[in-house]
Amino acid sequence: MKVLVMHAGQNAQDYYRVTEPLRAIRDAGHDVEIETVPGIATTVRPSATGGEGEVVAADARGADVVVLQLPKTQAMLETIRVLQADGVAVVVEMDDLLSAVPYGHLAHLALVRRGMGRKAAECARAADLVTTTTPALLEEYAPHGRGVTIPNAIPRRVAELPPAYERQTDVVTVGWTGSVATHPYDLQEMGSGLQQALAATRGRSRFMVVGQKENATALLGLSDEPEETGWMHGVDTYVTAVGDHLDIGVAPLRIDRFNTCKSWLKAIEYSARGVAFVRSPSAEYERLGLGWRAKSAKDWGKALTAFIRDRDRRVESAVQAREVVLDRHLTEHTAELWVEAWRRAADHRARDQRRYA
Repeated sequence: MKVLVMHAGQNAQDYYRVTEPLRAIRDAGHDVEIETVPGIATTVRPSATGGEGEVVAADARGADVVVLQLPKTQAMLETIRVLQADGVAVVVEMDDLLSAVPYGHLAHLALVRRGMGRKAAECARAADLVTTTTPALLEEYAPHGRGVTIPNAIPRRVAELPPAYERQTDVVTVGWTGSVATHPYDLQEMGSGLQQALAATRGRSRFMVVGQKENATALLGLSDEPEETGWMHGVDTYVTAVGDHLDIGVAPLRIDRFNTCKSWLKAIEYSARGVAFVRSPSAEYERLGLGWRAKSAKDWGKALTAFIRDRDRRVESAVQAREVVLDRHLTEHTAELWVEAWRRAADHRARDQRRYA
């Protein structure tokens, strides 16, 4: 079986949903030939009315299965149908509910107001199979029943880096990973809890953003400006920095439709790097079962204060979480799930072709 994978060109999505899964599949020796491309070459018939042309041919490069990561345009929908007409199975890979991106997010205009999120759902409905990161996403994108959840996982080389809990420090670093621009409402879920913990442990703690803090100080009502690493090139660099800088992580999420569908990735990253963490009670964080759950500002303050003051407690939590990742959440554990999904897509396409032959 030959599989052609079109990646979306976005750092984290490519790393966790294309590059590292494919590395694990190849390392495991699965009997599948894989090629990756940044786009599918197509032939477009010009529109007689001056609008967008119509895709009339697509080059699958000899593949039995084509995987499209985050397709969300009319041209991609037409490409799916052309490939299928040629007997090529199409898998649509989705890791976010694009139609529910919240107002204030950088991508809200394109994905919600301009309808690209709705077009992504159309692409998923047309696919032979849909792969998603969470069960909630599967319900959204695969109501036809042709789908499978393949959870996000961590490469072994990352999980085996020196863990954060081995580091001795006089000042405990509490940190959040991400950019406020793409999480406009999440940090506020901690309310005054973070500031309460920092105030109660003044001189022994600090707050850092591994990413871009922007107006985090105001959002969290902090008395001191947090440090930040700034943008980092490459996910390996970023995940390494998580363990190099942080002793305690925070994973706050506003519970809305978009975040309910989000994966447990941030929690897995903290866990893999040996960082104890406090997190919101989102569906996926609850399913993972790691970290200290916090529902209110009081919860956040109590949990963070306890972790800052008690090194043994945070080390125990971090060690347990890292062991869970090593035991069941590595990319080598999910490699077979990807291959089986592609085979299912190919089987569906073959059955469909016979039905209409």
